[in-house]
Amino acid sequence: MQKVYRLTQRRSFSYIYKKGATCATPRIVLYTVDARSLKVGVVVGKKVGNSVVRSRVKRRISERFRLLIPSVDEKKNFIVVARSACADATSAQINDDLVYLLKKSGALKEQ
Repeated sequence: MQKVYRLTQRRSFSYIYKKGATCATPRIVLYTVDARSLKVGVVVGKKVGNSVVRSRVKRRISERFRLLIPSVDEKKNFIVVARSACADATSAQINDDLVYLLKKSGALKEQ
């Protein structure tokens, strides 16, 4: 994912956790909040696996979200939290979950 779309500030994560709307699947949780520009943060906790597994899950989620950026509302910030079931998921399953969650939160543009 391009640097311009990354959510990096701790206070931004805290704000989205407190004020954001939540949608979830067995593999992924999505927090959404209105903002000035599109920013995305990906969180993978230690319950998902060791550092190699966590990095792989984070890369997969980031890549799948990067491909969806043209069809996502530019006026929202997102946090994508990976659950432990995400470690065994394929990229297609991650993509399906992200599309479902973005539609459910109303952040996916109509195509």
